[in-house]
Order: sequence, then C-alpha cells, then structure tokens
Amino acid sequence: MPPAIPATKTPAFAAWRVVVWLLLLLAAFGCAQYLRHASLVWAQLQQLAPGSGEAASMLQRMLAWDVVYLLAALVFIVLCAACILRQGWGRLPLRVASGLLAVWVAVTGVTLLLQWWQFDRASTEALVQLRADPVLQQAIQHARRTYRLALAFKLVAVPLLLWLGWRLGAPGVRAQFRVRG
Repeated sequence: MPPAIPATKTPAFAAWRVVVWLLLLLAAFGCAQYLRHASLVWAQLQQLAPGSGEAASMLQRMLAWDVVYLLAALVFIVLCAACILRQGWGRLPLRVASGLLAVWVAVTGVTLLLQWWQFDRASTEALVQLRADPVLQQAIQHARRTYRLALAFKLVAVPLLLWLGWRLGAPGVRAQFRVRG
C-alpha cells in the first residue's frame, strides 16, 4: 500500500490581493505620468526668459507638486509590493495609506463635482449659442465624458480603498503576513 500523501490546502482566492495589484499598477502608471509632466515643466522652466518671475514661480509650484505626487506614488508602490510579498511591515502602513488615499479621493471628488456643476451650466449655454460649430460641440461632449468618467472612478475608488484598509486588518488576512524576527 502506497504511503498516504497529506492533503495540502490550496490558497483561496483573495480579492484584497487583486486590489493591491491594481493599486500597484495604478501607482506605477501615476509615477510615469508625474515623471513625464515634471520633465515637461522642467523643460519649460529652463526655456523661460530671465524676467519671467510670475511664470517661473507658477512652474516651480507645478514642479514641486509633481515631485510630491511622484514620491507618494513611489511609497505606495513599495507598500503594495510589500503586501504582495506578504511582508508584515507593509500591512499596517498600507492600511493607513489606503485610508488617507480614500479621504484624498473623496475630497478631490467633491471638488471635481463642484467644478462639474459649473462646467455643465456653462457648457450648456455654450452649446445653445454654438449650434453651428460641430468641433466645439464635440470638444464639450468630450470634456463632459471625461468629467463623468473621473467622477465614476472616484465613486468606485473610495469604498474600495476603505474596504482594502478594513480587509488588511482582518485576523484571517493578518495571519497570512510574515512577521520579521
């Protein structure tokens, strides 16, 4: 009689891992976007004439924000990678980061919604006045679609980020992480 092979438990599907992977990919995409924008702003800053104080100041502020966002995205990538590798030190900081990101997305979502209401009112008036110009009508419709997609993304992102923070604190998930020792 052959020896009995112990049954190994296959890991169950965990939605939180998929969300962490998605966040990692979005953060990497954000890094690429911030880096590209920062390089464009830097190039514009180098081309400014010496007497352009206000323009230079505006570009420097834009560059500073790009650097801040780039660093935040890099930190988020490191935290996501730590959680994917189930490093215990990454779980709690990712919980905090996902909560902070949820608040940030909610605040920017409210700001975007307020801007949308103003834009929608103004674009409706413009469409009435510019019935004969199909290019402008198409541009306004594109801008409306962009606003709607951004708002929908933020509406989905806030509960998903809060759920991830909650899920990373669950005992079953907590037990899957390696503790340094």
